[in-house]
Amino acid sequence: MKNIGLDRGYNFHHAPSSFLPRVETVSECHPEAIAEGSAFSLLEKTKRILRRKAPHNDTLARVRRLRHSLVLGEEESGGVLRERRVLRGGKISSLSWPRITRIIVAAIVLAAGSVRAAEQRSATLATHAVGSLYNALGTGIATVVSRHTPITVRVQPFAGPPAWLPSMNGGDTDMGVLTSADAVTSYRGIILYKKPYKNTRILAVGGALQLSFYVPRDSAIETVADLKGKRIPADYPGTPIVRLSSTAALATAGLTYADIVKVPVSDLQSGAQAFMEGRTDAGWHSLGSPSVEEANARRGGVKFVSVIATPEGEKKMADVYPGSYPTLVKAGSATGVIKDTAVLTNDIYLVAARELSEQAAYDVVRALWEFNQELGAAHPALKAWRRERMVSKNPFIPYHPGAIKFFKEKQAWSKESEALQTKLLAQ
Repeated sequence: MKNIGLDRGYNFHHAPSSFLPRVETVSECHPEAIAEGSAFSLLEKTKRILRRKAPHNDTLARVRRLRHSLVLGEEESGGVLRERRVLRGGKISSLSWPRITRIIVAAIVLAAGSVRAAEQRSATLATHAVGSLYNALGTGIATVVSRHTPITVRVQPFAGPPAWLPSMNGGDTDMGVLTSADAVTSYRGIILYKKPYKNTRILAVGGALQLSFYVPRDSAIETVADLKGKRIPADYPGTPIVRLSSTAALATAGLTYADIVKVPVSDLQSGAQAFMEGRTDAGWHSLGSPSVEEANARRGGVKFVSVIATPEGEKKMADVYPGSYPTLVKAGSATGVIKDTAVLTNDIYLVAARELSEQAAYDVVRALWEFNQELGAAHPALKAWRRERMVSKNPFIPYHPGAIKFFKEKQAWSKESEALQTKLLAQ
């Protein structure tokens, strides 16, 4: 058990096609120039890249110059006459291999530069709804990254990760904030996710979401094992993730909801209300939540109870809710923690689409690392996003190559980290 303290932003899809170099066919070249269609294939791939991610305005002039400069002068080599033609939607006739090579290299370099330019200027960051902790975290991150990189980050609120992960998997959402539990279950396509979303990558591990049951301060209940036969909020049809996490906590003691008296509630807030009204013997929430603060004031004090943090209990927790693990919270570190208490924990990840460029990912992580103190100033919960937590010893999904590049430069990426990355990519 660990011991811890607490649509893309740019849209170039409608750029005029005349901005793009168009090479439709290659014919009558020397055999080596089109061996197995290699030149044509590579040019076609380059064309698709350019059409998917059109260049920034600064680059459009370069595209036009390239288009107009690709003119075949008359020359004679190897007994074949080179005809003078302009590359624009027509055919390239009788190209020499050096000319083909120059065209390919120029087009690929331009494509790479165009994509990088576009991605460095704007990006989206998905969060939970406005007013949630995750939205506040995302807004703080966006502020720091926008201030210290060429990227302007636009926060996009959603109902939750299930609403935006499909978009990220398709490369249309750049970044997002979510828990390790959502990350791993979506990556594997299990529990709440009916299909795997394999294109999610970690940029940095931040703080932690810590949860447990809480009871009146003078209650004899000390651990989740003592909840057997007690009245507990249950069902949570509006927030099924809450049902999963609370079920995982009960599982550490070998209990299920069949072992308690279920009091149906719709969501976390209604569960907290039921506790404050005395209709339940316990509530379920995260440490530091406003609902716990209110319950503490209205019920004359509350205390969190411990999950069973044995190796067996930890395994049962992970079996029910992958991405979760128990941690020990020190007495006095939050309202209701009156003694050292073991709670269910999810790491909070800043993730990115695999398609986010390596440079953009590098820049984002560099900003979070080098201007780490500004994160805490942006929101109190971001104070937990410390440098030493950014590279997890137990990540549940792979890291982004751009993040790895930065962490290696800072000597924060170990041989163990590399071994875990290889293992995760193989899953």
